[in-house]
Amino acid sequence: MTPGQQRNLEARIGCKVLDRTQLILDIFARRARTREGQLQVELAQLNYLLPRLSGKGTLLSRLGGGIGTRGPGETKLEMDRRRIRNRIARLRAQLEEVRSSRKLQRSRRQGVPVPIVALVGYTNAGKSTLFNAITHAGTEESSRLFATLDPLLRRVVLPNRLEIVLSDTVGFVRKLPS
Repeated sequence: MTPGQQRNLEARIGCKVLDRTQLILDIFARRARTREGQLQVELAQLNYLLPRLSGKGTLLSRLGGGIGTRGPGETKLEMDRRRIRNRIARLRAQLEEVRSSRKLQRSRRQGVPVPIVALVGYTNAGKSTLFNAITHAGTEESSRLFATLDPLLRRVVLPNRLEIVLSDTVGFVRKLPS
């Protein structure tokens, strides 16, 4: 749904309208546990919100006319956009710090020759249930969509004494917006 369609629909029916993307982002925001997950969700929400700022309510109406005059709404819209862009820049910098830390951890793991096995599949397919059955990790198992938003790693010794690192991953989602 385009921002204009959403705005028109909200005005027509008189209540807030959520499209699929916004609903998914809201669910992600509630369930993200790690710092990286929370940063990624906030960044996605702000990138989604930015083009939808114009026309939000009567406070953003443009008043005044003529050369050099701008209404308070236009100024507020510009300030909101600037604030969001600044927050996006800070989030990207924080995410880069988290990613460099994770890269360091990954390089340490690669120094030790332990195979990594990932459980992958669509959301709500039972990956966390299988992960718990194998590792006894006690991660959240739920029949809700997107219950796992952050990957989890555990070392496991298999019956043949082979040691592996098992990863519980985020489920796949069809047509997930970027």
